[in-house]
Amino acid sequence: MRNRFNPEFQRAPARRVHNLTCLLAVAVALAGLGAARADSTDNETQFDKANGLYDAGKYADAKDAYEALVKSGRWSANLFYNLGNAEWKLGSGGEAAADYERALRLEPSHPQARANLDFVREQTGAKTATQEWWEQALGAMDANTAALLLSMCGWMGLFCLAIALLRPSARTGSVVALLFCVVASGFAGGSLWEAHTQESKAVIIAKTAQARVAPADVSPVADVLPAGSEVLSPEVRGPWTYCTLPDGTRAWVPTDAIEKVTEG
Repeated sequence: MRNRFNPEFQRAPARRVHNLTCLLAVAVALAGLGAARADSTDNETQFDKANGLYDAGKYADAKDAYEALVKSGRWSANLFYNLGNAEWKLGSGGEAAADYERALRLEPSHPQARANLDFVREQTGAKTATQEWWEQALGAMDANTAALLLSMCGWMGLFCLAIALLRPSARTGSVVALLFCVVASGFAGGSLWEAHTQESKAVIIAKTAQARVAPADVSPVADVLPAGSEVLSPEVRGPWTYCTLPDGTRAWVPTDAIEKVTEG
């Protein structure tokens, strides 16, 4: 006769439930992995089809295919770069510049996107704000990497500070490491600030746009901005957008003449 108080006998149902739970968890994980892999494969297939249309000279169709991928949220620097190429082929220099900018937001070191953006702006005569060397340096790191670096430096800095306080013999090395963390944190913080500044950027997508001192067609012209020109801190107010021009002044630009680099 079995002892109903036997520990092993009492735990057996729990073990079976646990094992079943583990099996279900593994099955769900494998299903999720398979779905992610299938989604990635589908993304690559659609991207390859769009590239095939571009190579065949069907630029309008290629643009539609790239934009479908953008709307699905499957973003990458190469996707926006190729979309920019298709738009340039269709004669939309401003839209091409905007998408090269988006590629660079995702991958600041993308050499082709940078080269093509510079080429488009040279061709259109676009106006941009002059960046100082330190702004260019801070902009070389994307926001995600900067946030990760800032977090790592924060924890490392606290660790070095604790070592310096608790172990006097290792104080010199800890202080040097702490100073390094402070400098790296400053750079990461500056990169985040620069990324935030760039997120407020908009690009002129019309052939030319007249910036005016007041939101009215009869208002004096503050500046004429060719396609691909950039403005900062756009504030949309109906048919007009109040923004900072490349020369640093504030003026009004027709809302349908510009496009934000990032949403929000």
